[in-house]
Amino acid sequence: MFKFIISTVIFISYSFVSSADHGPKKMWKRQIAPYFEVHETKMLGPFKINIHSYGEKLNNELINVKKNNYNNIFKDKHNLVALVRKNNEFVYTRFNKKKNMDSNTLIHGMSMSKTALATSIGILLCNGEIESLDDELGKYSPLLVKTPFSKISIKNTLQMNSGVEPIQRDYKLRRKMNQMAMGIRKYEGKANMLKAISILKGNDRKQGTKHFYNSSDPFALSIMISDLTSKPASEIFYDNAFKKFTTNKFMHWVSDKKGITVAQARLTMTAVDWANFGQFVHDEMINETCLGKFYHDGIKNAVESKRDGIKYGYQFWVYEVNGEPTLTMTGHGGFFNIVNTTNNTILTIFSVDENYKYGNLFSKGVISKIANEIN
Repeated sequence: MFKFIISTVIFISYSFVSSADHGPKKMWKRQIAPYFEVHETKMLGPFKINIHSYGEKLNNELINVKKNNYNNIFKDKHNLVALVRKNNEFVYTRFNKKKNMDSNTLIHGMSMSKTALATSIGILLCNGEIESLDDELGKYSPLLVKTPFSKISIKNTLQMNSGVEPIQRDYKLRRKMNQMAMGIRKYEGKANMLKAISILKGNDRKQGTKHFYNSSDPFALSIMISDLTSKPASEIFYDNAFKKFTTNKFMHWVSDKKGITVAQARLTMTAVDWANFGQFVHDEMINETCLGKFYHDGIKNAVESKRDGIKYGYQFWVYEVNGEPTLTMTGHGGFFNIVNTTNNTILTIFSVDENYKYGNLFSKGVISKIANEIN
């Protein structure tokens, strides 16, 4: 079934714009189905890409839990998967059988991948390889010294507050950067993260003055990680986080031709492991570990964004849930991983359309309302 889907995707025209606005059918064909087997085919549609795979893909015992019934919320035609985890156990799972989704299905996490990138930064901070988030990227990355990111602080870059990428809606520029980073269309076989951000010729505004959601900031962080450690961000995350929160032991993440992780998205693991990742973040914060303090710091210092009532932390969003600022990973369409430490709950949603029957998931108050109802 999945192989048939992949083969048909080859004939689809790809744009891969991170801010693309497309419906559920296109999202499924472009951003979900190709990632089921990309670690084996090394093909994303008609384009040969670079990818890092970790561990061995196993067919584990399927998870199907209905200790609590939240079908009134999650039984939506656009939902691929919905998981609720309380006190470190699943109390509700729903997998879209029409799409052949189950607990072994690999899911491209869209922009939720950014929080895994941030986790890699937090790990390097905690092990002393990064001295301070106030340090400039150029201190740790010779590759970035000749780019506009040289004098930008790690903290401002984590907060999408670098001031480098122009705020004007230049979709042509962003499309080009993403295509160069991934190596698709005319850049096939030439994927290069550094060249992608090097098309940004200067700083658009003073760093720290205005948040703007973009791809180039996570690109710069990923380049810095590889320059500093001689390892991709994917490997830092896999060795120091992923292996701690799963028994599945398999994930993959797209890279450029030099092995630098394309970190604004493209991390792929099972839905269960995305929920496990949320639990990992939750436990680090509850136990007040060094990494937990990094997440707390990102929540505490989150900056204002264009989303009404929602702030941006360290490559994650901060929503109000039960009146508390709550770490929330989000992705295009309707992807959410909400880490509620107040009620020891992880809410994970994978929807190919934000226009959910329960309400537009990105509208003010909808996710908070859902999170409140499952507590």
